[in-house]
Amino acid sequence: VVQDLTHLRELLFKHCQDDHLRMHYKKGICIAELIKEEKKYGLALPEKEYPVFNKTLVSANKYGEVRIDGKEIHIPNSYHYTQLYVIKYWDDFKVISPQGEVLYKGPRLYMNRSREIPWQSILKNWMRKPRSITYSRYFPYLPGRIAHILNSESMKLRKERVDWLQSLIIKYSMQEIDERFYELLPVDDKENGNESLHDSIAHPYDVNWSIYDSLQPLNHSLKGEEVQNV
Repeated sequence: VVQDLTHLRELLFKHCQDDHLRMHYKKGICIAELIKEEKKYGLALPEKEYPVFNKTLVSANKYGEVRIDGKEIHIPNSYHYTQLYVIKYWDDFKVISPQGEVLYKGPRLYMNRSREIPWQSILKNWMRKPRSITYSRYFPYLPGRIAHILNSESMKLRKERVDWLQSLIIKYSMQEIDERFYELLPVDDKENGNESLHDSIAHPYDVNWSIYDSLQPLNHSLKGEEVQNV
């Protein structure tokens, strides 16, 4: 079973080495010995690998994303530049500024390797455009509690909560913030206000019994229905 392209290359190399141990069909000599003899007449291979890559000029969209291999990928600080260079190698890529600064690098999509989401840069964009949060392609990747508090109708609350996340993402991962949510809440939010972070998600999946009770018919309405049925 081939795990990835690197593993495939290793398997093919091992297969070639094993194949060199067989006898040549015409000369009757081991292929490995023939290769060893042939090297005496060949040119020396370069000491360093020749860089093979494709370089293209691109522009980031208003969300700071660049289209690479048919998919938009968020590039930190890309909105500072009108044009960027994407350099693609066979297994990975990098995005650089016109001044040569590497803004982002990662594996090509077909390598099937996970990429770290640059939450610091994404939160910075969300701080500027809080209305775009729930429409962002990265919103579905947020843990449950974090997604719940950011899905607020109030843009003021969204910005306050993004600012709170920005202060934590430097030290913790997004998953850690979700797991230690109540521990990391600001003290003021734990103690005060109906609009606090704590109150907004204290029991996100609990039943609101006051609303539930209002759905039940009153006693006199039950009696009226019983009379009609009779």
